[in-house]
Amino acid sequence: MKTKHERPAREKRPLKERVRRMFGRRFRAGGYAVFAAAVVIAIAVLANLLVCALPSEKTKLDLTDQSLYTLGDQTRRILSSLDQDVTLYLLATSGYEDETIARLLARYADQSSHVRVQYIDPTQKPTFLDGYDLDLTRLYANSVLVECGSRVRLVGYDEIYVTSYSMDYSSYSYTSSTSFDGENALTNAIHYVSSDAIPKVYTLTGHGETELGDTIVGYIERDNLETESLSLLSLDAVPEDASAIVINVPTGDLSGDEANMLIAYLESGGNIVLITDYIGQGEMENLLRVTAAMGLTAGRGLAVEGDANRHLSRYPYYLLPEIGEHEITEPLISGGYYVLAPLAQPLEQVEGTGASITWLLTTSDSSYSKVAGLEMTTTAREEGDIDGPLNIAAASELGEGRMVWLTSAEMLVSSIDAMVSGANSDLFMNSLDWMCEQDETISIRSKSLDTTGLTLTSAQSGFWSAVLIGVIPAALVIAGIVIVIRRKRR
Repeated sequence: MKTKHERPAREKRPLKERVRRMFGRRFRAGGYAVFAAAVVIAIAVLANLLVCALPSEKTKLDLTDQSLYTLGDQTRRILSSLDQDVTLYLLATSGYEDETIARLLARYADQSSHVRVQYIDPTQKPTFLDGYDLDLTRLYANSVLVECGSRVRLVGYDEIYVTSYSMDYSSYSYTSSTSFDGENALTNAIHYVSSDAIPKVYTLTGHGETELGDTIVGYIERDNLETESLSLLSLDAVPEDASAIVINVPTGDLSGDEANMLIAYLESGGNIVLITDYIGQGEMENLLRVTAAMGLTAGRGLAVEGDANRHLSRYPYYLLPEIGEHEITEPLISGGYYVLAPLAQPLEQVEGTGASITWLLTTSDSSYSKVAGLEMTTTAREEGDIDGPLNIAAASELGEGRMVWLTSAEMLVSSIDAMVSGANSDLFMNSLDWMCEQDETISIRSKSLDTTGLTLTSAQSGFWSAVLIGVIPAALVIAGIVIVIRRKRR
């Protein structure tokens, strides 16, 4: 007899039924879910492995405004032409590698099978640099050592992140500007260690020439060109190893013998970059003999621009000329840069020489040449002034000889160059690289990490002044009046 609290005995099911219930519909549904999850996990793992195997440029987008991690066409050409192995050693304490530099090095390795990257911690390998002849005073954390065979070049951290300082004379304070020049420095280092010969550039002396600034000299050396001063007074001919000669703003004329040597040098396939100040009538006769041999001579007067879109605001003799098409200028044109040429003199072509002339910089149809030159008392057009357009820079080729002539003495002044984001120095460096057949190094520009400057022409300056000072405030006043009137009518 069952008590009140006794539970009825459970009916035992057959083993077959219990097994069937255990592995029934619910089990199968759960098994499908587990299998599906396993497949998804396997696919995710496989996809992750495949993505990791791809080059970083295929898996990571460069969204920086300055395209810090994007390699330029010149870099790609140099890397694709490599036939020797190049190693890039990032010298930094483990865990403190600069992420921007590391990503850039990875892009180099992705671009060429001849490039490999290694991280070296000098604190863990203190003897690593003992086998290299390096100036260790330039060694900073996150510097890069570039090696190919027996040739090496140390790219210092200060060459990758370039900081320049300038004084604001109104407040007597210094301002700084930082640019990321990693691609320029690394690409030229790779080109240097993988090249068989280094071209030599001579700078002519003895005629009051202006010395090239440290910045320009640094650009020359970084473009794998050796520099040396040259005086022709004690020589019978230009040195045979001269790939190019720079004549930078001479204040005195050449001697007859020097002119003859330079003409013979050009006739034998030499190259000259000439930058001049204003040349008056009857001056620099021997220098002009050299230029005439290449089909060029100095015109009369100084160029003044009548088109407000083609000169710096309030300074009609600070020209923003049209840039002509040439291998030298192509990077500037494609980049949309201005060239700033203060106090430039027109050039004229000498007929009958057979030279091929390309005008690199040309003023507008509204320009004119003030025949009074430096003696002019007004920039306004006067009777006798020469109508434009005017050519103020040219590239000349005759046989194997080449010459580039820039007629603005202040083009390479750092403050002038900075106003057009370094386009003036790029024009100069591209001219040298073109002459020395360093096509791969033509204009790999540094990338600013600061706010980008804005160059406004006179017309643009006037337009935006009117908009900001007149139109916008007037619009706000009118809108306020309308709102007040509507509220009163309510």
